[in-house]
Amino acid sequence: MSIEAENLCVHRLGRPVLRDVSLRIEDGQCVSIIGPNGAGKSTLMAALLGLLPADGGAVRLHGEPITRLHRRQIARFIAYVPQIHDGYLGFRVRDVIEAGRYAYVDALARLSPADEQAVIDAAKATHVEPLLDRSVDTLSGGERQKVWIAAALAQATPTLFLDEPSSALDPAHQAELIRLMRNLHAAGKTLVVICHDLNLPLALGSRVVALREGRIAWDGAVEEMRDPELLRRLFDTQFRLHRDPEEQGRGQAWSIQLAIEEL
Repeated sequence: MSIEAENLCVHRLGRPVLRDVSLRIEDGQCVSIIGPNGAGKSTLMAALLGLLPADGGAVRLHGEPITRLHRRQIARFIAYVPQIHDGYLGFRVRDVIEAGRYAYVDALARLSPADEQAVIDAAKATHVEPLLDRSVDTLSGGERQKVWIAAALAQATPTLFLDEPSSALDPAHQAELIRLMRNLHAAGKTLVVICHDLNLPLALGSRVVALREGRIAWDGAVEEMRDPELLRRLFDTQFRLHRDPEEQGRGQAWSIQLAIEEL
């Protein structure tokens, strides 16, 4: 199923945030969204989910205007892990992950064996099984992030939206998350990932969309992003590309570094 924005305009607090954004995400794609602070990345993701009203243009899921779809219909198509989470303090990890099944469960109904299995599978995939009976407010920031991702996986949607999923994770857990996202994409899921770390798109591969001042400034293959001049124009700062000679030929040899002069 495709996700499409056509001439999308969104205002927040009386100011324009997105200006005439047109974007189509095909089934099974992995799309990294990059751009400087305030470029409109999180606003675009929220608008694609129908969480923010459009002041102009349209958003369509598989050709159907998102404004005509019930929230439960959208929740069966797209799972969303936002950058900031409110609520759930005092709830167990198990409760949070089970919340991912509510798009399929009638109000006040018990989870079915299939729902419970989806919860266990999501906990295993994110390695939070030992935390299931812990209260969310006793977890570290990185552990909580893994729980939100587990809830999204339990939702069992063909599409996953992740807003800066690695921001609270230490390097080991970042590597674990990258492996998980690669496996999900290889299994056919559509991934849309907002990235502040420019090395995350390199690790994920596929397509990169860059926003600047509320517009799409660049859209292309991740290999084309390995251009310091392109990155300078997008972020108004200098970058260097580094290639590990020991990793050449293995497909993951590149990294992007800020060109900070020594004082």
